[in-house]
Amino acid sequence: MLSDEPSLVERLLRHIAEIGTGTCSITDNSIAAERDPNVQQILAGLLMLHEDLQYAQQRQTLLLQDLREAVRARDDFLSIASHELRTPITTLTLQVDGLSRMLHDGAPAQPEKMARRLEITRRQVDRLAALVATLIDVSRITSGNMQLTRSLADLAEVIRSVTERFGEELARSGSTLDLDRQGPIWGNFDVSRIDQVVSNLLSNAIRYGRGKPIVVGARSLGTMARFWVEDQGIGIAPEHQSRIFQRYERAASSTNYAGLGLGLWISRQLVEAMGGMINVRSVADQGSVFTVDVPRAD
Repeated sequence: MLSDEPSLVERLLRHIAEIGTGTCSITDNSIAAERDPNVQQILAGLLMLHEDLQYAQQRQTLLLQDLREAVRARDDFLSIASHELRTPITTLTLQVDGLSRMLHDGAPAQPEKMARRLEITRRQVDRLAALVATLIDVSRITSGNMQLTRSLADLAEVIRSVTERFGEELARSGSTLDLDRQGPIWGNFDVSRIDQVVSNLLSNAIRYGRGKPIVVGARSLGTMARFWVEDQGIGIAPEHQSRIFQRYERAASSTNYAGLGLGLWISRQLVEAMGGMINVRSVADQGSVFTVDVPRAD
């Protein structure tokens, strides 16, 4: 039977008070030194309670840190997204106002100026559509509703069509593009998702490539297919090379380069969903090579 001597009760109350403040003087040695087995069990229980409370407090601290990081990432994203959306909307407003004035002023027809304004308008509409598509992809990926649709296709031809679509953007950037491929690479691919990944990587190469040559290539690796995008731009420091595949992260400051910081994150999610992998090799101020390996069949 547990002794009810005042000294024992006082000790237990002192230990409980310690645990309440986050400390505990009970040790395995002090428990073993007790002669009464009942006292040993009580002290062991108090020590376990202290350890459980400490663990719960650590978990709570980590959860609070994760929550703060999530709130910070959300705020950063909203700030970047609002800026990215505001730019094309402002441009669209200016171009539409300009076209409206040209029509209402009764000035002689100026086909070249109107064509130029329409070209700029179309470009900004495409930019808005791409931003909206990116946000939809994020929603689908995070909710687990992303689906793949595979069909027999030539990977080399898919990549060629993407590079052809970027002709005007390449011309504006000053970069040239070399397409490195060796014959057709047939397989069961999700063409739209492959197109999206290549587009994201090529868009980044143009954005960060400083107007230098870009190489896009593809190879067959037996049951796998590989494609890559190589630039000679600003490069990525080693400590940032894993971070850039995270959501809302970028290789460079948002003040110098546009973008939501989602392209590489989405690309990695898509590639992994297809059963493949994506990696980067880069040297700061010398350029980057993004390589993607995907299965050729289900």
